[in-house]
Amino acid sequence: MTDPEHPDAIRRTREVLAYRNRFVDVYDDEVAFPSGSAGRYLRIRHRAEGLGVVVLPVHGELVGLVRTYRYPLGRPQWGLPRGFAQDADPLVTARAELHEELGVPDAEFHLLGTMTPDSGLLAGAVAVVHATVPAPVPTGAPRDPDEVVETRWLPLPDLHHWITTGRLDDGMTLAALTVARAHGRLP
Repeated sequence: MTDPEHPDAIRRTREVLAYRNRFVDVYDDEVAFPSGSAGRYLRIRHRAEGLGVVVLPVHGELVGLVRTYRYPLGRPQWGLPRGFAQDADPLVTARAELHEELGVPDAEFHLLGTMTPDSGLLAGAVAVVHATVPAPVPTGAPRDPDEVVETRWLPLPDLHHWITTGRLDDGMTLAALTVARAHGRLP
C-alpha cells in the first residue's frame, strides 16, 4: 500500500536488527520500493532518548574545536564538540559535551535548531547549540584523551581559512556553522 502523501516513499516491510551496542541500533531492513521491487536499507538509530548535539563554543572572536580520531576515516579530524543524547533536554547534553570534550565548565547556551547529519543512514536529528563561553578563555583539558586528542581556540578568520583549504572537513561541523551563520551567530 502506498502512502498518498508520499507516493515515492520506500516502505519498510520487515525491521531487521543487525547489531546493537550501548549507543546505537543498526538495522538492515527489508523494504519495498515504489516500483514494487524489494530491497534492503541500512539504518542506524541512536538508543538514547533525546537528540544528539553539536556545540558551537564561541569566546569573543574565537571558536573552540576538538581534534578526534575518526575510526571510520582512519585519521584524526578537527570539529566542534558533539555527542549522543545524555538527557531529553539537548541543552543538558550540550553542557556535558562541552565540559567533557573542551574542558569548559559553563557557558550560555542557545538552541539554534536541528539537522539530520546523514539522512541516508542515520534515523535521527541532532541539535545545533551555540555556547557563549565567558572570559577568560578556558584552558581545561578533555576528560577522555582517548576520544579527544587535542583542543584549540581558533580565531574566526582562521576558521574560514581552515574550511576553504579542507583542513576542517567534518560534515556535522560544517552544517552547524551554516546554521549558526543563518541565525546571525557567526559573521
